Amino acid sequence: MVRRAKLVNDAVELVPVLQLFSTETYRKVYETLLNEWKTYDELKQLYGDGVDEALKILKNAGMLEVKWRMPSEPVSKPEKEYHVSYTHLSINVYISLKDLNTILNAIFMAEDEESEIVGKIVEQIAKGRMSVQHISRETGMDSLFIRAIAKKSLKLSLKGQLVEMAKEDEL
Repeated sequence: MVRRAKLVNDAVELVPVLQLFSTETYRKVYETLLNEWKTYDELKQLYGDGVDEALKILKNAGMLEVKWRMPSEPVSKPEKEYHVSYTHLSINVYISLKDLNTILNAIFMAEDEESEIVGKIVEQIAKGRMSVQHISRETGMDSLFIRAIAKKSLKLSLKGQLVEMAKEDEL
């Protein structure tokens, strides 16, 4: 196993990494892909539901490698297979404990509460307000909290200080 470290210079980048360990299915997918290459179907057979989300979280964290597996039979189609690209974290952040608490609250928030907040953010995006500062001003939510929720949600995409609707990318 190659040892590679993901560099984290922004505390918000910890959100998808910590989210990976929030459910047993996510952890198992991570551990499996840490040791071997697996296709989507192989992962689905092993772990059932939750594999889609786990792969999206890994991709969102920038930790997913993808390559094509050539079929053993000439009539079959090639399949994508997945692997985790990082085994370690190198964290270089300076953050107040209050801000760390804000990020941890976003990570471990209940799904219904999170979906309500994501809905408010989506409303602002629909009105043309994509800047974290504009959304913060309009909703009264902390800008760090908005960035953390945008990083966590599979419906949103955080690009610098802009929040956009996530594209339905193929894994």
